[in-house]
Amino acid sequence: MNHLESLLTLLALLAGFALAAAMIWLERKPRATLDPRMIPTTPIMFLGLLIVILAALHLLALTRGVSH
Repeated sequence: MNHLESLLTLLALLAGFALAAAMIWLERKPRATLDPRMIPTTPIMFLGLLIVILAALHLLALTRGVSH
């Protein structure tokens, strides 16, 4: 198993979790006005979760020794 590849995949996994968590926090934060946010939180949250799923699958493939 390539250690650099697994390290980058772990970093992507953590970044996906951080992105999804930041968007969840931003969604739950109370707003002073009813103006729409400049950042669309729901699509970015789903992007973070997609990164998490893909990174987890890649880690699983790395540990199982699946070749390309």
